[in-house]
Formats: sequence, structure tokens, C-alpha cells
Amino acid sequence: MANRVNYEDLIVDLYIFDKLERESGNMSTAKLIFLLEQDLYNKCMIGPHYIMKRYPMGPYNNKIGINLKNLALNGYIEYRQEYYDKAGKKVFIFSSNQKTSKFIKSIDNLIQEYSAIFNALDNILNKFGCFNAEELKGHIYSLNEVGIDQKKVEEYELHSVIINPKFIRNPVVNFNLEADWYDTVEVLLNPDILLGLQKGIEDARQGNFIVH
Repeated sequence: MANRVNYEDLIVDLYIFDKLERESGNMSTAKLIFLLEQDLYNKCMIGPHYIMKRYPMGPYNNKIGINLKNLALNGYIEYRQEYYDKAGKKVFIFSSNQKTSKFIKSIDNLIQEYSAIFNALDNILNKFGCFNAEELKGHIYSLNEVGIDQKKVEEYELHSVIINPKFIRNPVVNFNLEADWYDTVEVLLNPDILLGLQKGIEDARQGNFIVH
């Protein structure tokens, strides 16, 4: 599929915020995703598709911050800004809202279909959901065998790849939306498409359409 959007990643992002009982910034959320990918990597499974690299603050992928901002700007999660001393700048802090829960409930059948992925994520959130970014970093850096080279995080060079889900060959489970689910999720997560459909339905009800 040309220009395919990884809606799978957005689903995982929203699932995390639907389950978290706290706010979370980019770095904290990224570390939870990293722990999920590490767990799935060991089980030969693919969940989110973020390529995780080593940054000074720990494993990260810039797409996570971009995706969270887009979800927030489109109303699927709440956001505010807060000054973060270690970063020396204002950062975005995210939290769930009613739209988050509504979306997750609307794709419950999909989540059940990929229960192995989301059960693994539930376990991560149960264990580490209350950890802040620094606590998550401490735990991740304490792990002895991490990522593609099975070594400690600090042994990876800065900006080098720690985990790349694409490296998993013949995964036991691969969270990959088939055409019907892809189209459904695209409508749910793309406000322009949803608005167009709603306008089309309303025009049809009012007879404001032309038959060619």
C-alpha cells in the first residue's frame, strides 16, 4: 500500500494512555514502548514499528513525539506544556480523555484479535505504568541483555539502533492491519476523512447531492 500510515503505532500509543492513570511526556511514553518492544523482540513478535535508537535520555524514536502531538492536536488525547529542567525547555505532557476511551472501545475486536500484543502491553503497564521517565530510564539501563546485540543500553553507541522490529524474521505474531481494519481505523483517526463522510451522509439526508 503506497504511503501507508503505521496506524498500528497510533493504536498502541492511544492504548497506553487509555490504560495509564497518570500524565506522561514523550520520553516516559517512549520508554514504555521500548519495554514493550524489548519484551516482544524476545518473544519473536512485532507490535509497534518504532525503530528505537539510543539517545542521551534513553531509547527513543522522534516519531513517537510527532505522533503524540498529532493525536493531541486532533483531540484524541489531552496535552499541556511544562518546563523540564534536564531538557532545558518546555515539553508536552499528555493524558487521556473521553475520545481516547471511545476509540479504544470502538476497536475492541481488533485488540482481542491481537491479544498477545496487548496482553504483553498490559503487563508492562501494570509493572511500570506508575514509573516516571527517570525511574524507567534507571530500570532500562539496569538490564543486561537488551536489543539486537543483547547488551546493556550504555554499550550501544549514541544514535545507534537498539531495537528494529523489522529485524524479526517469521514473527509468531505481527500486529499488521489488514485492509478492512486499516480503512476503519483510518476513518476513525483521520478527522478530514471522517468529516467528509459525515458531510456526505448529511448531504444525502438533505438531498444535497448530484447523481452523475
